[in-house]
Parts: sequence; C-alpha cells; structure tokens
Amino acid sequence: MPPKTDITPRERAEFLCDTAGSILSIRIRGEIDHHTASSIRKGIDATLFEKRPKKLLLDLSAVSFMDSSGLGLIMGRFSVMKELGGEMTVWNPSPETRSILNLAGMERMVHIEYPKGSAPAEARPAAGMRPGEGQAKPRKRKKPATAQRSASAYNAAAAQNAAGRKEKEA
Repeated sequence: MPPKTDITPRERAEFLCDTAGSILSIRIRGEIDHHTASSIRKGIDATLFEKRPKKLLLDLSAVSFMDSSGLGLIMGRFSVMKELGGEMTVWNPSPETRSILNLAGMERMVHIEYPKGSAPAEARPAAGMRPGEGQAKPRKRKKPATAQRSASAYNAAAAQNAAGRKEKEA
C-alpha cells in the first residue's frame, strides 16, 4: 500500500502514513501551529480509527516548528491510542521540538525515543549507567513556613501573639 499524504491548506505541514503490521508510523513535516494542527489531527484520527493499530509511532524528526498546538496534537493522539487499547511513541523529535517537549515535561507522560546514539545529552545516561540511573530527580517543593508547623505549635504561637497584644493594650 503506498503511503498516504495529506497537505494542509496553507501547505506549511504535511504528514505521511505507513503501516507495518500492527504499527502505524506517521511522519509529520513542516510547522505544527494552530493553523496546521487541526487538519493534521483530523487526518491522523481518521487513519487511527480506520486502521486501529496497536502502536502509533509519531515521527517528529522533520518538524521545523511546534507550539502548544503541537503539544495538544501529541496528547490528543496519546488519549486516542489509550482509548483504542494501544500505545504511542514520539520518535526522534527535531531539535526545534525538543525544547518545547522538555519544557512541557512530555517525557513524563509520553514515551519519547531517539535513534541509537543520537539522543540529546539530557536524554542519554552517563557512560556505564543504565537508562534512568543517575538522572536528577525532581525536587519536592517546600511547604510555606505556616504549613510546616503542626497545629499545636501554630495554636501556641497564636496564643502567644494574642497575649502580647493584650499587654500592649493595657
């Protein structure tokens, strides 16, 4: 079956579909913004519901620009694949898309893969380490000082402040 191509009205982005067994590969090229995301989404969804693959491989290696509409496109396809009982992988995001994916924390929600040896430094484990080892763990936020106090300590401090006010008034 020849790959399916859909070019958006503004011709700034296109996607190519290819099926191999139960894997649907979709390669997006060009810009993903609010002008192009809608037509890409409709085309991908139509293909997903027609083919019902077990795995969606979303290739972003040829994406030259992506804004929050692209994040929505990715998360929406992730939800559709979950609904269909499948899984999704974002494959080899271009340097232009890596920064927004990292800023949005997408790697915590969606599986992102790179070709062997081409992962960016922040995605590669250090020499001799397994993936996931030695990576910085997210810091826990400290609670505000008032939230750290126990109820009894808070009540004692409030009583002391009230006593101090009464002395000043007298």
